[in-house]
Amino acid sequence: MSKLEAQDTAWADLGNVLQCNGAAKPTSARLANNLEQERQQWQAVLDHWLLKWAREPSVLEDDGIVPPSAEIIQLACQVASELRDAGVPGPQGVAATGDGGIVFVRQVGPLFSSLEVDADGSIELVVFRDSRLVSRQRLR
Repeated sequence: MSKLEAQDTAWADLGNVLQCNGAAKPTSARLANNLEQERQQWQAVLDHWLLKWAREPSVLEDDGIVPPSAEIIQLACQVASELRDAGVPGPQGVAATGDGGIVFVRQVGPLFSSLEVDADGSIELVVFRDSRLVSRQRLR
């Protein structure tokens, strides 16, 4: 991925964030306000989706669909918490993948990013620009 493309997507450096488990403190009131909004977006994902799935896994069961295991839901909660605490922009959607994983998605202009926690515990970031693959990274 080029530097220009990396600057255009809010999720380009997720590998660094997940490996470092945190980010620098905000340097201005505006930045602090934005970080709080992003924290709230991640917290909503945790509260309204992931923790609900952990409490009621049956809501994900369907014919031919493999729901995420308790361990994968826990790992997705850990990832969401780390990204929330690092001030990373929150996802615009979260879903069970149907094969035992969980995916977070975000689109900014022509860039679409997906962060998938696979059923085997691996984590992959995929970035598309105008529906063309730009980057695929295994983060864990």
